[in-house]
Amino acid sequence: MAILLLAAIAGGVLMLNGAKRQDDFQIASSNQVDVGGGYRQIEYQGKTYRYNNRITTILYAGVDSDGALKPTAKYTYAPRADSISLIVLDELHQCMTVIALNRSTVTPIHRYTLNGRDRGLFDDYLCWAYTYGNGGRVSCTNLCDAVSRLLFNIPINGYVISNRASLPLLADAIGPVRVTAPNDDLSAWGVFKGDTVEINASNLETFVRTRDIEVDFSNSGRMERQQAYIEGAMSKLIDLLTNHPASAWETLEKAEDSVQTNITRSRYLDLTKVLKRTGYSQGSYYIPEGENVVGPKFDEFYPDLAALQAKVIEIFYLEQ
Repeated sequence: MAILLLAAIAGGVLMLNGAKRQDDFQIASSNQVDVGGGYRQIEYQGKTYRYNNRITTILYAGVDSDGALKPTAKYTYAPRADSISLIVLDELHQCMTVIALNRSTVTPIHRYTLNGRDRGLFDDYLCWAYTYGNGGRVSCTNLCDAVSRLLFNIPINGYVISNRASLPLLADAIGPVRVTAPNDDLSAWGVFKGDTVEINASNLETFVRTRDIEVDFSNSGRMERQQAYIEGAMSKLIDLLTNHPASAWETLEKAEDSVQTNITRSRYLDLTKVLKRTGYSQGSYYIPEGENVVGPKFDEFYPDLAALQAKVIEIFYLEQ
């Protein structure tokens, strides 16, 4: 689902009523996390770098649920974030980067009690940062905070969260996309590595979400298929949002209950202008390298923090 970020933005910004509903569940001050301002200027390998302030970051997560996405009075009942991506729009260099994060990444996240008390930071799965909230703004911001912390405290300017119920609507809005299967994970469906497949509303969920949970590290293959789809669909996504915004809004308005966002309509209009100034090219999709480990219950992924920091410097910083 991470590959549908940009289309989800178009649908999400229309959901002002949904945003107002979330306002009924305000985040208590004790729940807020201040990542600090230390990211603005840093020292790295004997050199000084400053943050590129012409970057806009949007977090997208696809959560494992159907039906309406809405906050609840009790915490820790929210679904898991099955796919997590950060979209980086760099106006200075006129480029776009997609950072796809493994849901099984073990990293510090905030846990909450059932009544919403912040228990502090624990090393846990990144996908559960959304789960430990209230299924509304607390879940969204907790996931944003965890991703920011993982990426050395870079700021996240907005978020879009959607679930499985939005997939058919978004696929119809994008239209058919032809992709090359990157692996044999879908051989049971007659799709083998190297096959050209047309992805539409009827098979999108199968292509980007299906995995064999009995196979260790099967999420890695799923992430490869998500990358194949987004690279095939990106030109259509950008065209849809920048050249046909009214049509996109009308189509995606039906996804109101399955989208959460803090992006307002005016902010969306600003983002369409940014999209026109930032191009996407092959090689702009980044999946952090690291080590997969079979954990006591679930797969675990430990990123190579040295390599990840070097990539963060490359994407977000300017040498002084």
